[in-house]
Amino acid sequence: MEIIRKIIHNTILILALVTLYSCQNNIVFEQTKDIHSSVWHKDSLVNLTFQPKDTLQTYDIFFLVRNDNTYPYANIFLIATIENKYYKIIDTLEYEMADAQGNWLGSGISDLKESKLVYKKKYRFKDTLPVNFQIQHAVRKTGQTMGDEELPGIKTIGIVIEKHKD
Repeated sequence: MEIIRKIIHNTILILALVTLYSCQNNIVFEQTKDIHSSVWHKDSLVNLTFQPKDTLQTYDIFFLVRNDNTYPYANIFLIATIENKYYKIIDTLEYEMADAQGNWLGSGISDLKESKLVYKKKYRFKDTLPVNFQIQHAVRKTGQTMGDEELPGIKTIGIVIEKHKD
């Protein structure tokens, strides 16, 4: 009976490790930059560089945004640029950060929440040259044409690139 229990225990442990490894194995790139000041200035660009190795593979690209309870909005606007020597793509994006009741949508157990925001699905890199991702915020108050100079509560900005699963 003891031997069977040990075999079952070891089998469950091996399955858990394989599952954990296979989930992480999809990630081909992850990099974050901390916002070291207490605010993210609108002219402070977050630059991250990725070296694609496969132009046939499709990828899902996500932004990682970590915020705390001092973030004053329910959404965030980002201007994202993908650029290399031969092309440049610029997108203005809006993401929800909180629900209608003001609860943060990100994950986390403390006042620091992490949101994994979809940027591009099934994206294929055109070549294997280094690609620069540039991210800046474009948040403004409702009814104003000028954006907020400083955005409190954003602690980290990053990118995750995963192999797309069909």
